[in-house]
Amino acid sequence: MKKSQGFTLIELMVVIVIIGILAAIAVPKFMDATVKAKFSEIPVIMASYDHAQLAYLAETASLAANATDLVMDDPNSSSKWFSYSYTAGTGTYLGKVKTGMTVGSFTSDSTGASSAIATTGTITHSAGAFGKYMTNFKPN
Repeated sequence: MKKSQGFTLIELMVVIVIIGILAAIAVPKFMDATVKAKFSEIPVIMASYDHAQLAYLAETASLAANATDLVMDDPNSSSKWFSYSYTAGTGTYLGKVKTGMTVGSFTSDSTGASSAIATTGTITHSAGAFGKYMTNFKPN
């Protein structure tokens, strides 16, 4: 008798099924990881804002009248996914998804993450709708 070599059809089908199951699990996890990586930008920008606003507050004993008074680079010029805005009077800095962009299931209509500084120097963070992806951006 001749010795046959190779895999049986059943063995090949089992391998294909296992690869399919792994792919069904891995692809959503990978997509979630890419969204989380994009959101990692916001806490860094907000920390820059916090430091710049606290420095301004220490020098002038008031909050900045506009974002250009703060000693920090404008993140809107370098951010691909998010836009940032400053609200004078309340000392609130807001990060939202840029108009026309989608990050995960979020669009520019989604509630953004914010950092607010009071004249006492108290900082309050809010991750808003982005909380799932910004676990380290805790409210104070």
